[in-house]
Amino acid sequence: MFSRLLVGLDGSSGAEAALTAAIDLARRFKSTIVLAAITDVRLLEAPRLEASTLLWAEGMAALAPDPGLALAIEERGRRLVDAAAERVRAAGLAAEAARAVGFVEEELLALAGEAEAIVVGRRGELRGEPGTLGAVTAHIVRKSPKPVLVAGERPSPCERPVVAYDGGETSSNALALAARYADALQIRLDVVHVTEDSPAGAELLAKAGAFLSSRNVAYTTHLLAGDVVAAVADFVGRGGADLLVAGARGFRRRPWGLGSRAERLLRATTVSMIIVR
Repeated sequence: MFSRLLVGLDGSSGAEAALTAAIDLARRFKSTIVLAAITDVRLLEAPRLEASTLLWAEGMAALAPDPGLALAIEERGRRLVDAAAERVRAAGLAAEAARAVGFVEEELLALAGEAEAIVVGRRGELRGEPGTLGAVTAHIVRKSPKPVLVAGERPSPCERPVVAYDGGETSSNALALAARYADALQIRLDVVHVTEDSPAGAELLAKAGAFLSSRNVAYTTHLLAGDVVAAVADFVGRGGADLLVAGARGFRRRPWGLGSRAERLLRATTVSMIIVR
């Protein structure tokens, strides 16, 4: 199901959580883990741009990029990949290394072309408070054509999945992926739908149930009311779920990108979340 997983490494606690989640997932599906350490051009350019800003007022030329900084960043990336590869191989899994120079988020998306999913942490090198998302993670959630697994705040086996289902295209894709996942692990799915229209909601959940039954997946459906994000987050918290699966867009193709439901669900929960196009 997930034959190749791409993980971005930057030395942060978020990247560590992503690597742990990727290893746990890869153990189940015998996946190859592609370990990517991207040299972000913004780190290379920042000192030069800062100096250029200061010198501009004096009419002096901007400083050239510091080759020592580039070498230090390159060496750090190599060490990160080597250490991660050792962990992956110790788990009995295959590891591959990928290096690139550019904008981290764009390079990860480019490298994801041959992967089945991207695994990221909630936050990268720049530290943030619980409930916040890093800029790279938010960009990948918005733009990735592949499923994105955002690791939870704490390691978990991801054996109690919940699917947020609204009947839309990407929500249906999320349900299909969750069905494959549950079938492979022989676990039960909880499917939730939030609406104030109970008859319509029951009809939609019956549709989801028929789909899962056709694939011999055990499931339970739940009709919730109230704000979508609050209701789903409350269900996940009360029920002890450790994985949330949702579509990248809401019903009628409303985007679930930065500032909308996908990000709000990530902010409102601490469990791992798979976002599906």
